[in-house]
Amino acid sequence: MSSNIELPKIDPTGYIRTYVPIAIGAILGWLIATYTIVADAILWLDTNVTVFLPGTNWRELLNAAAIATVTALYYWGARQLGRRWPSIEKWLLGSSAVPLYTAR
Repeated sequence: MSSNIELPKIDPTGYIRTYVPIAIGAILGWLIATYTIVADAILWLDTNVTVFLPGTNWRELLNAAAIATVTALYYWGARQLGRRWPSIEKWLLGSSAVPLYTAR
């Protein structure tokens, strides 16, 4: 028995507008989590919180959280700037066209 589920067709600009902010956010998040005061805070938390849950690698978890936060903020900021200056959105997100998601 096979089920034929048809997913909506995704406009290719959706991929561009998804992966460009992920790549830029990951790079910025890693830089922030590695070379700023955030790195010191992560190290302090990793050192002091480990006593509560031994065996947990807090540094990796906190680095991932920092990267996810920076990525979300980058995307949100790019969208806000794009509302004011639409041409900037193309440079920040890789495309100024908002993708359309339609059912087949």
